[in-house]
Amino acid sequence: MNTRIIMTTVSALAASAALGGQSFAQTLDYQMMSELFGEPVTAGATGAPQRASDVPATMIIITQDDIQRFPEYDIPGIIRHFGGMDVTRYAFGDGQTNIRGAAIGYTPRLLVLVNGREVYIDTYGYTAWSSLPVRLDEIQQIEVVKGPQSALYGFNAVGGVVNIITRNPAQQDYLVARVNYGGDEYTEASMVGGRSFGDDFAVRFSYGNTEADEFTPFASNTYAAELSGDRYRRETGALQARYRFSDKVNISAETTFTDGFWAENTSVYYATSSLYELASYKVDLEADSDFGFWTLSAYRNETDVGPAFGPLSAELTAYRAQNLFKIGTDNTIRLSVEYREGDAGSFPQPGNGGFGYETTAFSAMWNRRISSNVDLTLAGRFDSMDWSRDGDPNPMFFAFTADDYSVSYEEFSYNAALVWRPESGGAVRFSAAQGVQAPTMFDVGFTLPVDIGGGFMVGVSGNPSIEPAIINNYEIAYDRTLSNGVEFRGAVFLESTSDVKGVFGMAPDLLPPSAPVPTYLFDNRGDTETMGVELTLSGGSDDGFDWDANYTFKAVEDDMQPFGVNTALDFEGATPSHIFNGHVGWTSGRFTADGYVNYVSSIDMPLQPVFGPITSVPVEGYTAFSFRGGWDVNEHVGFSLNAQNVNFGDGEVTNTHHEHESRVWVGLTVRQ
Repeated sequence: MNTRIIMTTVSALAASAALGGQSFAQTLDYQMMSELFGEPVTAGATGAPQRASDVPATMIIITQDDIQRFPEYDIPGIIRHFGGMDVTRYAFGDGQTNIRGAAIGYTPRLLVLVNGREVYIDTYGYTAWSSLPVRLDEIQQIEVVKGPQSALYGFNAVGGVVNIITRNPAQQDYLVARVNYGGDEYTEASMVGGRSFGDDFAVRFSYGNTEADEFTPFASNTYAAELSGDRYRRETGALQARYRFSDKVNISAETTFTDGFWAENTSVYYATSSLYELASYKVDLEADSDFGFWTLSAYRNETDVGPAFGPLSAELTAYRAQNLFKIGTDNTIRLSVEYREGDAGSFPQPGNGGFGYETTAFSAMWNRRISSNVDLTLAGRFDSMDWSRDGDPNPMFFAFTADDYSVSYEEFSYNAALVWRPESGGAVRFSAAQGVQAPTMFDVGFTLPVDIGGGFMVGVSGNPSIEPAIINNYEIAYDRTLSNGVEFRGAVFLESTSDVKGVFGMAPDLLPPSAPVPTYLFDNRGDTETMGVELTLSGGSDDGFDWDANYTFKAVEDDMQPFGVNTALDFEGATPSHIFNGHVGWTSGRFTADGYVNYVSSIDMPLQPVFGPITSVPVEGYTAFSFRGGWDVNEHVGFSLNAQNVNFGDGEVTNTHHEHESRVWVGLTVRQ
């Protein structure tokens, strides 16, 4: 693979003539820049364009060429092969993903973007990966930035950021049609394309539909078994237009939709099947001026989700202005201001008053090239968040009034990195960061009365008194190309989270007379700390072979409220201590062959098969083998044979939701 795992610093490329005015992430000519510099180019680490070997963060860049070599049908499947990534496949379409930590249900620590637009579900701050309105064939590259990035991206970027960038039709025409067919009634048909009309106007589109049988439910998960007849279904579409007013001013507009139905695991480890209907609208205006490169962005996300416990509807509207400029030759500055507004009706039970929040944020990034061997990058962000509710929750079940929801949060986050390139070779990076995980709509405004039998009622409620979680991360990283051409990357990190936001356990948090009925709250549940090591080696040969291997070790220590009693969270038990991934590939003319191995050590995973009882179930470590063979008949037609987790057969226990099955399919691709 041509994938780069990067741990270095900010480059003067941000001001070079090679990039000219193309300083905005979605208008960079990634293909041309990659060919020019012999490595990928990214704006994902700081907002300023950089060569992959010069970014001030531990990053993974996965190119379109890499994507085509994986026997995977979605992005979590691809990401699982890289160091520091935790992916748990709870169901066919629910591959929850985290960076350097347990991939729990509704993982709320990872910010995911498509062309700079936030696509996580605002109600709980999680990413429903199957809801992403993007097809693998239209992706230019996937950028993964590890560690807290709140100073650059805002709330929820506390574990890291995944930025998915689609191909730019203004730079190259393309048209790709794909059909996949495999066992367990798996079918996928998609078409993606882009075309420029003259020098100033270009259009990108995509459409796809996927269906498949669901995995076999975990034996002890009774509710998952009740849902076993449900089939996975996903339909997505996107349309984007770009117009160039002049050599220095561009505008783009995009709309997307997703319509789907799939099984998933919730934050309380309770199985559900959910209907998703999502739409988005986005506009970007870019201008290269004498006072820097300006970007004005606005987007709106409309979300309707129908899980088993009740319908959720929410809207998010965001506006952002950013200026990227140079002072002299050694200082790169990025200034931005952002406003966002999130609104939701009363959920899951109607009639308890709609609620929402407003956030205003100011951020700045400064990169200073101190010398040819030392770079310094500093970034800071201030967020002010105000919540409100327009009606009182039902006083028969809930303890809070509308006035209780008039709460505000003001938080500061930062990122800092110092990179030193010693004369002996390689690069060493010292970095520190503080991230902020703000309360979500679930955390603050959730309202649901539950009949637990015999007419006895309890309440499940958000908590307007909940505090943001604060994440601190410290890292030392080293990378070097060895004398035999093998690339080595290593990192040691320490990450701590205080005031972990978490769900309830079996014991109510409020009892009468403090509440009208026993009430379970979303609340701060304690602290957790993770120490880890990442090691990666990669290389290739002149006879068409390439290989890579990575190993991640994590040691987690929780200081939390009692598991099962007050919370369903158990990071110490649910985080695998050891993950190893390996890959060997071969290319010869129009033929490619790739083999993959993944090892994940044993864990203890929570299980809540019905509302109330929460237990911890031992899950043994497992090893998975996957293969892909490809043959391009010519430059327009290609076939592939994909075998994913071939040794899993009809089911391997990797979690407490569904057993992970092997899947085999053939693919036909037709390109313009």
